[in-house]
Amino acid sequence: MNAAAQHILHALRTDAQGTCGQHHEFTLRSAFQPIVSLAHCRTVGYEALVRTTDSNGVAVAPPALFDTVADAAELVHLDRLCRAVHTHNFVRHARNDSWLFLNVHPIVSVNGRLYGSFFEELLATVGLPPERIVIEILEGDMLDDQQLTSAVSFYRERGCLVALDDFGIGHSNFGRIWQVKPHIVKLDRSTLIFARQDATARRVLPRLVKLLHEAGCIVLIEGIEDEYEAMLAMESDAELAQGYYFARPAPVPTELDATSPTIHTLFDHYRDRKPQLPQDNHHAAHIRLLPAAAAAVAASTTLHCPAVDRLLQLAQVERCYLIDHEGRQIGASRIAAGQRANDPRFRPLENASDAIWMRRSYWRRALHHFGEVQATRPYLSASSGALCVTLSISFGNREQPTVLCLDLSHDDSQ
Repeated sequence: MNAAAQHILHALRTDAQGTCGQHHEFTLRSAFQPIVSLAHCRTVGYEALVRTTDSNGVAVAPPALFDTVADAAELVHLDRLCRAVHTHNFVRHARNDSWLFLNVHPIVSVNGRLYGSFFEELLATVGLPPERIVIEILEGDMLDDQQLTSAVSFYRERGCLVALDDFGIGHSNFGRIWQVKPHIVKLDRSTLIFARQDATARRVLPRLVKLLHEAGCIVLIEGIEDEYEAMLAMESDAELAQGYYFARPAPVPTELDATSPTIHTLFDHYRDRKPQLPQDNHHAAHIRLLPAAAAAVAASTTLHCPAVDRLLQLAQVERCYLIDHEGRQIGASRIAAGQRANDPRFRPLENASDAIWMRRSYWRRALHHFGEVQATRPYLSASSGALCVTLSISFGNREQPTVLCLDLSHDDSQ
């Protein structure tokens, strides 16, 4: 063992409460917060958090502790001491093959190796294989892209998993996701707060999770404090969840499984929910009348027929239009009388005659499901500059079908 590792281990001691570290007048101990797999209904990992007291036994917050360091060498020593305390306590208590999530200070993740090797010696000393370690690297303004990539590569090459922490605030951007390819992305609590307060954020959260999945990342939502926020995590399709709702950090890791009251209740309530798409709740009349309107248009070869008139008289209807089998709009849209005024800033996009909509999901899905009504999720209409939902149905010749589309205004409070 090299001198750097020995120096850290000499600062450790063990008492009835476990292993602790001593740094000047500060005593460092561990607390572990469970990380739950929502699919497996059990704890699969623990984030290690430092709990510090001064010589008078007064609690000291982690930021205040790290603010006491005098230089880079002391910062590296303190960061390593925290990890040494955590790994010793984790090995002492962990009863399964769960992950240990370890925070590494951004500066240490880049420059720590300049102060001698340490991490591999530490894991060997406590008998913890690197594949059970998840290194949390904070994505912030302390690291540029090259430094972040270098830090991730360092731990990846040693067999650890890497998590990008606090994604969604500050300097977060998807460019870094593509560049560093972390195994896990931790969505910051601010993401939950936005989703809780804003319907648009609630609608977008599952898409954000899906995009991270497609980038090859496991998604962990942290900071979950109650069942409502746990439901947001469930409905977003995030794999992992963490927060006070499941368990508070504790010196002895808390094991949760499907029989634990919190998880059992969460899944019971989730099963009881009957989520419905917006069209099921608000657009039943539109869905019922659309096939008849398509048949009438097929017979009359025009949108100007009584069946379409009835559609345009329904609440929320903005416009209807036809798209041919190649994705090109046939003629102008029929606009519903009394519809909300279009945003004048979008006027250059109003006239959609001959527009090519082949990229739109409502056209593609209608072709793939001949004669069945399809519905989109809410999106910003290029024609009106407001949120809308589009219903569509294909009709006519199966080889070269036509698609009837109906745009409906969408209110995010629905």
